[in-house]
Amino acid sequence: MPVLTKNVPIFPLSTVLFPEGVLSLRIFEARYLDMVSSCLKQDTPFGVCMIVDGHEVGKAARSYQFGTLAKIVEWGQSDDGVLTIEVMGSRRFKILHSNISSNELITATIQVLPEPAAIPVPEDLMNLALMLKNVFKRHQPNKALKEEQFNDANWVGYRLAEVLSMENVLRQRLLQMEDPIDRLHMLLGLFTER
Repeated sequence: MPVLTKNVPIFPLSTVLFPEGVLSLRIFEARYLDMVSSCLKQDTPFGVCMIVDGHEVGKAARSYQFGTLAKIVEWGQSDDGVLTIEVMGSRRFKILHSNISSNELITATIQVLPEPAAIPVPEDLMNLALMLKNVFKRHQPNKALKEEQFNDANWVGYRLAEVLSMENVLRQRLLQMEDPIDRLHMLLGLFTER
């Protein structure tokens, strides 16, 4: 049974957020300050969707229908007085219907998408997990990671989609894919094209 959620605020961005991914944001527009305040008070997430047409500021941008729910895990104020938040991606979703308020904040009825159970990385794709492990060792040596994460095809696919250099349109396509093994095959194809 699909989980439907109504009136979820949507934050269109020029990037893609994956489940368990972390994103730092600077919040200065009134509509998003209100959204963050409401999400913090009610302990609710907001949706992050990549922009198809428009900009992050000003009029409401048109975004892809697929996005990721973002939970605020940290907030503060920068030296210049701007609200800063750090969010962690939780569940993928699809927008079924959306509205734009008078202040240009988008709210939507969404369907939360099921995540597959942990699927081991197939032997023929294990080099992708090893490559990811090396990226973490080189760029985030102090990050605490569990060995079993590198054998979860979904987790490996999401993390590779975050760290590999590619167009955001490809990241969006990887987010929308249902099958973690298909996602790894697509990443392997992107990597071997270089």
